[in-house]
Amino acid sequence: MEKLSQLAALIERNTGTDYMTNVLPGIRLLRSARETEPLFGLAVPTFAVVAQGAKQTAIGDMVCDYRAGDYLVVSLDVPVSAHVTLASEGDPFLGFEMALDPAALAALAVETGLHPLEVEIQTTAATSTVSDNLLDPLIRLLGLLEAPADARALRPAIEREIMWRLLTGAHASIIRQIGLAGGTISRVVTAIEWLKQNYATPVQVEDLASRAGMSVTSFHRHFRRATSMTPIQYQKRVRLIHARTKLLSEHRSVASIGFEIGYESASQFNREYRREFGASPGVDVQRLRLAGQLME
Repeated sequence: MEKLSQLAALIERNTGTDYMTNVLPGIRLLRSARETEPLFGLAVPTFAVVAQGAKQTAIGDMVCDYRAGDYLVVSLDVPVSAHVTLASEGDPFLGFEMALDPAALAALAVETGLHPLEVEIQTTAATSTVSDNLLDPLIRLLGLLEAPADARALRPAIEREIMWRLLTGAHASIIRQIGLAGGTISRVVTAIEWLKQNYATPVQVEDLASRAGMSVTSFHRHFRRATSMTPIQYQKRVRLIHARTKLLSEHRSVASIGFEIGYESASQFNREYRREFGASPGVDVQRLRLAGQLME
């Protein structure tokens, strides 16, 4: 508890008034004095720790609840919704997030002789209790924010220690999938990259399976196991996240943005947008502008 309190104090001292504060490349701190509405975005491989309060992250039909003293790992680029579920003015939510570099993780695993541990493709996310040997480097890493002259020399070694703890920790099999070449997961990643870049393009699962070099049945099973959603659900959610961002930033008509992201009819776009975000595009954007909340 003492180390967790140290981490919370460092986060509190280094956050601004916004929900998210980027403090170092790939690292951001989160603070909220209240519970939040779900924030939608496209996650990258991430290691996230809750130092105070609680949070919920949903990926497809998988829901991860984690609170002070827990961490979340996400191994793939996936559409997510997340919101703070426990926070107050006196005890704000405090969190830490670190993007995981697939190349750095793969290099460390190869260098140290770690095996992939991939018999079957693992799920994309999991939670666990954060151990002292993970809290120690996190505290030292955030301590560098108050000693910037030391950061260039010490940060790489501290981040390497964090990656090692994750590669050998409770969810090693998930972490070792990140950056893994030649396995089933890398084939799913190939399809994910195509979907992210071509979210507005109509696609058949057969074509995606061919790109991944897998049978349709095998591809569909592994994709769903990895992402907790089907390939078509994945594409739809990426489309709608992009649509929401465009509606907030571009001041164009709902219909024109719907067509741009791949919908053939405005009514279908409105219907699926409402189902995903709980309100029509116009009402949702007004609400977001008032609240000033959108995950990037």
